[in-house]
Amino acid sequence: MIPSSKKLGRFERKLMEVLIPYFQNRGFKVHPHVQLNVSWGSIISDVDLIAMKDERLIGIEIKSKKDKFNRAFHQINKIHDFFDRFYIASDNSMEFLEKHWEDKRIGMLFISGNAVTKREGEPFLRKPDLSVLEMLRKMCLSRLAKVVDCGNDGTRKELALNILPCLKGEHLKSVLKKIATCERTCENTCPIWIFENRLILPLRDIQRVLEKYRPSRAHDSPLPLIPAESKKEKDD
Repeated sequence: MIPSSKKLGRFERKLMEVLIPYFQNRGFKVHPHVQLNVSWGSIISDVDLIAMKDERLIGIEIKSKKDKFNRAFHQINKIHDFFDRFYIASDNSMEFLEKHWEDKRIGMLFISGNAVTKREGEPFLRKPDLSVLEMLRKMCLSRLAKVVDCGNDGTRKELALNILPCLKGEHLKSVLKKIATCERTCENTCPIWIFENRLILPLRDIQRVLEKYRPSRAHDSPLPLIPAESKKEKDD
């Protein structure tokens, strides 16, 4: 992640000082006040707090008593497909939060002093679609299209349309989370290249072996490169 361009208010800062140790004590790596690596403006891409553990990615939007509470839902709905869960954290009363809650999928973190009360939302299980892919920067889409060998020329929408049939299910969700939280060290640690080395190249090796020993028939179509369903990595 890269630093957020949004100014952090003093009321939000106090709540963040409570939330950071809350997640750290539960084994999460915490990134406060950051911006996602997407092609949207800061109003959408800025996230107050991101917590990471294993393959889980959690976003937290902080709204103090002084903020306009309902704006948080608009932003979360734009970016939630990059996350496994999302929460709104606030020091408003529990009664206020319950009354103004708009989306039960989003969890609640009620902060009172140094104590945090959590009301769990729902995991975001929807598979990423075209609209999610289109949020990526064109550079990322072009590299991803090249890796999955589906053509890396065209507009952002054309690239996304080419990628979607080639990369489905949990594979796509996993790589999108890594791209969205990339630090933009593009020439050194691009998560797309890591994805290529860990998944794509081994799958191509398997495909070559299968094609070598499969009886050849004129009407046979090429074996698919990427399976639709996720398989657990051996080194997880």
